[in-house]
Amino acid sequence: MKLNNIKWFTGSLMTVALAAGISACSDDHFDITSDTAGKQTIWKTIQSDERLSNFADILQSVYYSKNEQKATPETYADLLNNTQTFTVWAPVNDSFDYNYYKGLIESGIRDSIYKVERELIRNNMTRYSRSAIGNGSVKVNLLNSKSAWLDFDENTFQGIAMTESNIRVSNGALHILAKPTKYLPNLYEYMGTREDLSGINEFIKKFQKTEFNELASTQGPTIDGKITWVDSVTSTSNDYSNYYIGAFLEREDSNYVMILPTNTAWNAILEKTQQYFKMKNSYKQDFHTTTETGGDATYSKEKVFTDEELDSIMNFYSKDVICRNLAFNANWQYKRSPISTLDDINKLDEKGDSLYSTAGRKFKKKGTLNAGNPLSVIEIGSYADMFGNADPITLSNGSVYVVDQYPYPYSIYAPTLDQLQLDYADTKTINTSRSGYSTHTYIDPVVTIDGEDIQTDSTFKYSIYKAVNKSSSSNPKIDFKLTNVLSCKYDIYIVFNYNTDLEKPNKFTVSITYDTDKKREKNQRLKNPNEDAVDTKGEKLYNTNNFVNRSVHFNDNGDVDFTDTICVAKDFEFPISYYGLGNDAYPVIEIESKPKSTEKEYCRELWINAIILKAKEW
Repeated sequence: MKLNNIKWFTGSLMTVALAAGISACSDDHFDITSDTAGKQTIWKTIQSDERLSNFADILQSVYYSKNEQKATPETYADLLNNTQTFTVWAPVNDSFDYNYYKGLIESGIRDSIYKVERELIRNNMTRYSRSAIGNGSVKVNLLNSKSAWLDFDENTFQGIAMTESNIRVSNGALHILAKPTKYLPNLYEYMGTREDLSGINEFIKKFQKTEFNELASTQGPTIDGKITWVDSVTSTSNDYSNYYIGAFLEREDSNYVMILPTNTAWNAILEKTQQYFKMKNSYKQDFHTTTETGGDATYSKEKVFTDEELDSIMNFYSKDVICRNLAFNANWQYKRSPISTLDDINKLDEKGDSLYSTAGRKFKKKGTLNAGNPLSVIEIGSYADMFGNADPITLSNGSVYVVDQYPYPYSIYAPTLDQLQLDYADTKTINTSRSGYSTHTYIDPVVTIDGEDIQTDSTFKYSIYKAVNKSSSSNPKIDFKLTNVLSCKYDIYIVFNYNTDLEKPNKFTVSITYDTDKKREKNQRLKNPNEDAVDTKGEKLYNTNNFVNRSVHFNDNGDVDFTDTICVAKDFEFPISYYGLGNDAYPVIEIESKPKSTEKEYCRELWINAIILKAKEW
């Protein structure tokens, strides 16, 4: 699936990424300044040294690549035999598996040959001349974009002894190594090295792109009105990992920690998430509008998907929720706490510190104090279990924890929907003189709880949607959108504010309009699921159409509370998902004030604070 098929994703992100220089570039920049201190080129010197015959054979058997897909007609022997400046750390015979690399070359398979380039040749060379004379150590950027340390005091390169250094050559520098440097893949590469990670690797790599990077390329002369290039640098990037996961997994200068589910874990969790994103080809939505003469009119719009689009969207959503929060910035956790080893993770467990994924989701230990909206937090019993309870695999730009079980609770992919900012549906509001958002403030109010007047010493502010009845005998009825609803079961709650202006509770009914796979179910009346629910006269409300909110009361913390959270449905199933559809399609919840004319103990005006849908695990 192309990311630009997702509604909110635009091509402008790619332009921003390129301008910001955040893509990983293949190092094709040629330095055309030579060092003429020696009489022979690097290649001639390697070719003439019997200790390096195996490495020399590899160099003359592999063609230099512009990128992973495209090789040039020039071998590495040719490259090291001209005036471009390089430094090579050449490994001696028998220090590496020559037959293994020769077999990869002779296979003729492009990926196998490029593996030799990336892991052996480019991992032991860099552009420009690097002598081994000096003090301390210096970080060297290798030709494959990896980094290695050149230690002058120890005469080592990436911890490996240089048996001979500073061999005089005409086009750079040559050193002989006791063995080749160890190749460490980065996070992005590592996913593709293990067959048991093919599920997550194939999903993420679908969004990879390689593009010509004019800013990083070296421009040559203009011939026949056309620009030529001394070298062409290509940039490989991945819009999904960069902008959805929020991690540049291919960048060598990054430091991430990532949880990678094996295919066993991937297939098991995918079977679950697919149930939450069941969509249909056509959604028909009613909208309310006003005519030119000021009258009311209702019209319908239809959102239609082809079978191919629908399959692509559902596939993306069900996999995106698995992947999005698997990466963490190893440098920027709470108080810069490291998370690179199991010991680091256990220390976080002991302290109860929180973690943030690169996508911005907060994880915290169960039972620890949480600041902010608790519904945006994922509670974890054990961080050690979350990271697989084992030491990670060290890579060139971080580390990975490979797990056989998906480590997060279902709330990561089926979150509670807290409609704190109520979205008024575009359908007709009935018997309402005025309605809209407001903030109701109670300043040191005296309230009555269980017949006793309570003097409060605080200011209480609530954002509410207020619907005022047209007359003393009319009952307002209002509709709200329920956006991003998944195809699962929910417990549904409505949070009412107590009307302290009239000092009366509400009696009301609730209906829901939603889609099945075949049609639009309209105004399905909900029954009261609370077996203990009673009205103001003590009469049972269980399994009736009516709901009643409480007056001011003490909440579970012993504080005065002006709101009452009422469960209006248990295990209510939405068979079709609306995720990502925004204002194109959505279920509608209708709340209607419903006291009888004789029930003077209730007010007709509605003060609604929030609607909450708590997803249930399938």
